[in-house]
Amino acid sequence: QAMLSDPTPENWLTWRRSHLGLGYSPLRQIDTGNVGTLRVAWAQALPPGANMNEPLVRDGVLYVFGYGDSVHAFDAADGRMLWTYKRRLPEGTALTSKKTLALFGDKVFTATSDNHLVALDARTGRPVWDVRLTDKSGFRVPGGPLAADGVVMQGLATQEAGGGLIVAFDSE
Repeated sequence: QAMLSDPTPENWLTWRRSHLGLGYSPLRQIDTGNVGTLRVAWAQALPPGANMNEPLVRDGVLYVFGYGDSVHAFDAADGRMLWTYKRRLPEGTALTSKKTLALFGDKVFTATSDNHLVALDARTGRPVWDVRLTDKSGFRVPGGPLAADGVVMQGLATQEAGGGLIVAFDSE
């Protein structure tokens, strides 16, 4: 929990970096004097589709959601793929992009287009648990989960009367 509130400078542990939501990196290696010399160190294609999410970085591993309900872990230094998780969706499920993932303890959490929340082992990408977010119809997950104090929360949107829904689960 302390890491999520005040991550070390090289880590980007949650949406907008920390629970403060500033979206600012305290790293000082890049400044106005050298920004023009930056070059691409590595690139990695994600599955085709709406990939508009914010990757997370912890201890040299970059985690990113890929369109089509996949999660990828890369070595942040050289781009080497460490693992990929690909969700098997029921036929006819409309794909939705997610804005982010969540990290807590030894797990990466992702929401899915079929309204599930999945906990993955951060080292291997293997599923640890999988829960359905709601049995109600008409809901979709446009964002991503948020983890704090051992709880993983996920918002769901709907066009139906009564508005959205927020659900929470124990991270274990």
